[in-house]
Amino acid sequence: MPQPLMRHSEPVTPDPREAMPTPALAALVAAVDSACGCADGPIADRLVAALRAAVAQRDLLTPDQRVPQGNSYARHLLHCDPAGRFTIVSIVWGPGQFSPSHGHHTWCAYAVRENALQETLYAWDHAGGAAQPVATDIRPPGYGCFARAGLDQIHRLGNAGTEPAISIHVYGVGGARVATHVNRVVQVAAQVA
Repeated sequence: MPQPLMRHSEPVTPDPREAMPTPALAALVAAVDSACGCADGPIADRLVAALRAAVAQRDLLTPDQRVPQGNSYARHLLHCDPAGRFTIVSIVWGPGQFSPSHGHHTWCAYAVRENALQETLYAWDHAGGAAQPVATDIRPPGYGCFARAGLDQIHRLGNAGTEPAISIHVYGVGGARVATHVNRVVQVAAQVA
């Protein structure tokens, strides 16, 4: 049975060494900064490429940024853009830990770093006012994707495995707002047996 879900309003775990990023994290920050400040080319492709390159780097995370929590998934703050344009976090998923089904208040991108994650995708049913499950897929290490704000890309992400899994996420909000202005939790339509 899945462990309790982390409410979307809970804060991320700050990293006191955030000012001293690893070389791989510094490269990711520079790539995300460039993607956010550049008018040429789609931001989605640039962010996914940056994340996929970063998760392949051995030195991306410090040991403290890989620590799970017992009762819910752990979000560790990796970087806050000084201008408030984006925030980067690592999420450590213990076995059986899943996000709630949600769309997004802002754009976001993620890539799987370690062990596979399970992602259920949904379509929004305007008439019923609820999300309808469409597909469930396994996302292996190296997988990356981007979602725009809204209900066009609704998902539930988590760890169906037996070992901790790690993903790296970039959100289009400042660090102080990452716990309250990213996930747009949705009602899922009841399934008829």
